Amino acid sequence: MRIAPDGRTLPGVPGSLTRRQLLVRTGGATVALTCFGALPGGALAEPAALSSARAAAYASILDELHALPQYELADRAYRAGRFADLYAASDEHFRAYADAVLDTFADERGFTAGALDLASLPYVDPEIDTHTIVFTV
Repeated sequence: MRIAPDGRTLPGVPGSLTRRQLLVRTGGATVALTCFGALPGGALAEPAALSSARAAAYASILDELHALPQYELADRAYRAGRFADLYAASDEHFRAYADAVLDTFADERGFTAGALDLASLPYVDPEIDTHTIVFTV
């Protein structure tokens, strides 16, 4: 039993507590608090954002394509705005490809097949589902 500062003993309190007992008791409390949502969870990963330099490179690709007589981009502003959303929602492989293409375009100021690929991406409004197939019996 523990002895209080004034010399009294405290009933129900063990005399010593080992590290193992302390870990078991606090670990159990931590698990219980986590299950009930009282402890904060881990930080959620932020979606990858398109850097301003790469967004400017993409806008430049669209501007240069729009200036060519064989191309006409009526939705250039829409495409420039949606590319950042598409970039953030994509996996790391697409982001790495887009980064390499945009960096090459910014450094060399020349069209590559990748620059044309990025400019020709289809941008479908997420609220409009054009791929729904309805079967009736």
